[in-house]
Order: sequence, then C-alpha cells, then structure tokens
Amino acid sequence: MKKPSRPRNDPAFRDKLRDTVMGIGRRLVVDEGLASVQARRIATEAGCAVGSIYNVFHDLDALIIALNTVTLGELGSALKAAHDASKDAPTHERLLALAQAYFEFAGSNRQLWRAIFEHHLPEGAKAPPEYRDDQNRLFALVEDCLVDDIADAVERRSAARALFASVHGIVSLALDRKLGEFEPDETRKQIEFLVGCAARGLKVN
Repeated sequence: MKKPSRPRNDPAFRDKLRDTVMGIGRRLVVDEGLASVQARRIATEAGCAVGSIYNVFHDLDALIIALNTVTLGELGSALKAAHDASKDAPTHERLLALAQAYFEFAGSNRQLWRAIFEHHLPEGAKAPPEYRDDQNRLFALVEDCLVDDIADAVERRSAARALFASVHGIVSLALDRKLGEFEPDETRKQIEFLVGCAARGLKVN
C-alpha cells in the first residue's frame, strides 16, 4: 500500500523542506555563484516539485533574500566582534578594525558576500523591512565608532554609509581583480590609507 504524502501545510514538513532548500541554495551559491540558484534545479535535487518550493518561499527572490539574510547575520557577527574588541580604542583604530574585518569576511566568503550585492529585486519591489533592519544594524556599528566625532545623527548616518561604500569599493575591485592581480597586503594598505584619511578629516572638523 502506498504511503500517503504529507500535506503541504504540515508545519514540520514545511520546515524540513525549507531547511533542505536553503541548504541546497547556499551550497550552489558557494560553489557556482548566485546565478546557479534556480528553482527547477533545486527542486530536482531536493526531490520535490517546483511548486513545493513556492509554497515555502513566495518566489525565487524570497529564497535569495532568505539566503542573503543568513550571510548578513554572519557578516554582522564578524563585524560586531571587531567592533567590541576595539571599543576602547581611538576612532581611527575602531574604524580600521571594522574595515579589515569586512575585508577578511568578504575574502573568505566571496560568493556568499557577492550574492548580497548581485541580487536585484524587480522594479517596484521592496525588500522586507526586517532585511533592511539587518543591513542597518551593520551601518550602526560604523555609526557608533563616529559618535565622539560627529554629534549630528543625520550627518553621522551619512558618514557611516560613505565610509562603508568606500571600503566596499576597494574590497570589491580587489577581489574581482578589476585593477590587476589580487594582492591582499596591498588591499589592506589601501583600506588603511582610506580610513586614515577619513579619521584625520574628522579631527580637522
């Protein structure tokens, strides 16, 4: 006698399928990059119908956001550790600790890190508020390093994002070999130069 399949709305079934799909999706990103995350391919490997995936994740974008949320959490943990370890240091050292931690994470998790920035939602679609909250918590770590130097909260928020964008640009160009061969030590020196200039500028202001 054929064993009846479990109903799709069974919470335990849905949780297990979600974990399976997330595991396959993450491995595909790590091994082949974001473009490899395809519903049909994941369904085949998971042994389920494509529709079953969309019963757990609204669409492929929702799955990718879920994968990127995990990566943001891991990045956040790495940056928080650097932030806390340098909390009693001068502004320059605190910013540099965050920037170097960002570089080390990106270098050690290249495809997962890239997926955060490669994913684009359709025109008019918005990321879930909790996803934006995760991103803002990362910026908040940079903002906290600037409290003693920039009193205005709006200006501090803008400065934190400018610093992040600048460090990200250096890291991205280096890892993608856009300006020549990847040289970790040279990249670290460029980060140190950028952060040093920013810190000196804060002192002047």
